[in-house]
Amino acid sequence: MAKKIDDKLLQKERDELEKSLVQARINVEQAKNQVQAIMGAISMTDRLLVISKEGNYSKARANSEGVDPEEAPVIQKSLEEHAKDMVSDIGDDDLGKVKP
Repeated sequence: MAKKIDDKLLQKERDELEKSLVQARINVEQAKNQVQAIMGAISMTDRLLVISKEGNYSKARANSEGVDPEEAPVIQKSLEEHAKDMVSDIGDDDLGKVKP
């Protein structure tokens, strides 16, 4: 038995296609949001990599900069002390504390 193609059948098919279109648009929007979130995470990771390279003075970094690699721990300690001094200077020690 073949279905008779009439207005009612075509309208039903059109309604189903519209529902599918709405769902596809929702899926596309969700995919866009997911792509943006991933791109943001990649960007943040890149920034952290740069900060990490600037803040951690390793033997490999010392070697690439033409500094004696054996001095790397001394330089790293100096950088850490400098960072502590900066934190102390800006008064960052009491962040998060409630003042009476």
